[in-house]
Amino acid sequence: MRYVLGIDIGGTRIKAAVCRRAGEFWSEPEVVCALESVLHVAPDATVIAGPDARRRALAEPERIARGFARQVGDDVPLMLGDELYRPESLTAVVAGWVADQVAESEGGEADRIALTHPPGWTGFRRSLLHDALHEAGMPGALLLPNTVAAAESMVVRERVETGSRLAVCRLGGEHVDIALLRRGPATFELLAHDEQFAPRLDDVLAEHVAARFGGEPAELREVCTQTKELLSTAREVDVPGRVTRTEFERLVEPWLTVSLAPLSRFEDVSTLLLAGGAARIPLVARLAGEALDCRVVLDPDPATAACRGAALAARPPAPAPRESTALVPRVTGYPDLDPDEVYDPEPAPQRPPVVLTPLEPPRRRFVPSRRSRNEDDE
Repeated sequence: MRYVLGIDIGGTRIKAAVCRRAGEFWSEPEVVCALESVLHVAPDATVIAGPDARRRALAEPERIARGFARQVGDDVPLMLGDELYRPESLTAVVAGWVADQVAESEGGEADRIALTHPPGWTGFRRSLLHDALHEAGMPGALLLPNTVAAAESMVVRERVETGSRLAVCRLGGEHVDIALLRRGPATFELLAHDEQFAPRLDDVLAEHVAARFGGEPAELREVCTQTKELLSTAREVDVPGRVTRTEFERLVEPWLTVSLAPLSRFEDVSTLLLAGGAARIPLVARLAGEALDCRVVLDPDPATAACRGAALAARPPAPAPRESTALVPRVTGYPDLDPDEVYDPEPAPQRPPVVLTPLEPPRRRFVPSRRSRNEDDE
């Protein structure tokens, strides 16, 4: 069956969704992958992501990479074992690994792949990832900001009028991405954005529980992560030791207030969309409504909004109406354009004085070809 694939590589989780073709119509997006954002690169350069990679971290911590997607564009490669890898190469190889896993379960390759990125990325970073995806065997992959992808997931549920301004706040485990968008005839235009580190709500709760009931915060962190998620729907949770939602919200309110403060700079906004795993906390909607006086909408599954929206954006654009006689074709979707045609020209940042030897990006099936040191020097 034909399908398109949307991939969201976050700081803590990797998620993917597909839209399948049924006759003349496309199905709504279905989440087919959700795993921890951790990568293991073996000595032969093959890779594993998710739970298996985390298990290998116990024996080979030097071969584990996290947070690589946000480092695309940094000139210093990541050392895994005794080899150097560019962040964009690791991001591309993870996208390829996910695409292969989905292809195996779907019985074939995706017709089209869309991959999200932070809203603040410039043309330089996007072009680096575009090139890495090409080298990894995904030359036609579509790149779009994660906030735009989350907004696309909203369009499938309700109509967004052309010209209206939509704010999106994506609260992830590692970062908070906020953007102001304007709805065009078929796509969203990014008007403004703000990015910052996410508040460590798990750590705040772990320190509170340790001080109140005893124990070490580091040992309590995992159970407090689960407690935080449970308190989004339950009034109280036994940690052990009873913790109520009111108690938790009192602890994290100052942190969330700071994270949501950039929303107050936006004007003439019709709707605020909340996405990301932390958006489930009921306090978030209340504070966001106070920061931005407009209708607040929580995505039905906020943690997967970006990957579902990416899958929707990956669907081929509808053909232009036959009666159109416009000399310039109208844009009816996200086109497959060469990066040089899409991104504004931008100079590369200055390189550090120390010359490091990067590797060729891993290819599909993830056995990269390595250049020799002499070839790199030439």
